[in-house]
Amino acid sequence: MKQKDDQHKEVMAKMEVSFENARVAYANIVAEPDALKSEGADLKMQVEEMKGREKEIEAENASLKLRVEELQATKVWMLSEGARLLAKNIHKGPEMTVAVAAVNNAMSVVGINSGLHNGYVHALQKKTPFKDVPMLNRNAAEDLNVAVACFDTLKFPVVEDLPKLINAPLAEIKKALFFAGGGSPEK
Repeated sequence: MKQKDDQHKEVMAKMEVSFENARVAYANIVAEPDALKSEGADLKMQVEEMKGREKEIEAENASLKLRVEELQATKVWMLSEGARLLAKNIHKGPEMTVAVAAVNNAMSVVGINSGLHNGYVHALQKKTPFKDVPMLNRNAAEDLNVAVACFDTLKFPVVEDLPKLINAPLAEIKKALFFAGGGSPEK
């Protein structure tokens, strides 16, 4: 009997261990949905954060797209209208007028002095009648009007060609501008 009691105790102890293992397994099974719920909540939160970041990126992208379009429009205007307007303002500006007038006045004085000298020499020598004096230009006023008209309608080929570069990269635009000026583009 003692042996049966010992066997019985041994079987009971094994059953107790097996029962405890089953209880732990059951507790894990019961706890697993809670863990999955927690992980699922974390994933939902991450998805919401990603959606928020996606909206921020979309807004940034739209802003950058508008800025690029604005810069492209600025480039088009600068090459098609801005450079022409700049050249016109330089051409018609008081600085250009003053500089050209100063050169013109200085040239006129040299011309007048030369003319007076030649006229005086001819008058002293009485060799040539006035109407036959060399270098006398009876069309001087008309020539001046033509020269003024040419100056007023002066076109700068480099400015006229800029609109053709609207889709060109900046390096090509620089190259064209420096080539026209006889320089070399800076990189």
